[in-house]
Amino acid sequence: MKKIVVLTIACLLTFGNLTYAHTGIESSNPEDGSTITEELTTVTLTFETEIEETSSFELQNANGETVAVDNITVENNTMTGTFDQPIANGDYEVPWKIIGVDGHPIEGTFSFSVDAPESEVAEEESTSEEATNDSEAEDIEELVDKEEETKADTAEDESTNGTVMGIVIAVLVIVLIGSVLLMRRKK
Repeated sequence: MKKIVVLTIACLLTFGNLTYAHTGIESSNPEDGSTITEELTTVTLTFETEIEETSSFELQNANGETVAVDNITVENNTMTGTFDQPIANGDYEVPWKIIGVDGHPIEGTFSFSVDAPESEVAEEESTSEEATNDSEAEDIEELVDKEEETKADTAEDESTNGTVMGIVIAVLVIVLIGSVLLMRRKK
């Protein structure tokens, strides 16, 4: 009987951790929520464990338009994207999709802003700050909506992990009860 209890506890500790073994983003450059004040031509994501070569990300401006990433490389737990031209000033979101070392597809997003000094040519071409201010207000509203969606997605993922953990525990309890009943029958 003691062996069964010890075995059950060992299984709970071993398999319980497997349900939470998914990798996540460890850091990014630029950091989530940061404002970059210099030219930016590279975005780097670092994950908690190795990721598959098929992992990718996009760069989307505040209007939801995708900015072309010239080259994405994956090395161990780091994914780096480079851009031909420096990224224009504005707010950006980076939706990423990876396959972790455990084989599960995982996705998420982070955001940042670019507010680098503009060149003289760009300043001369600028015609109206009012149009920019209106656009910024719309961009902020869109970012708030996207942030709320991200929080809802995170809560859903946590709920799913809790459900899986509950199922694993229920199965182990059933096995334990079955083992105890089987041991009693043998006596």
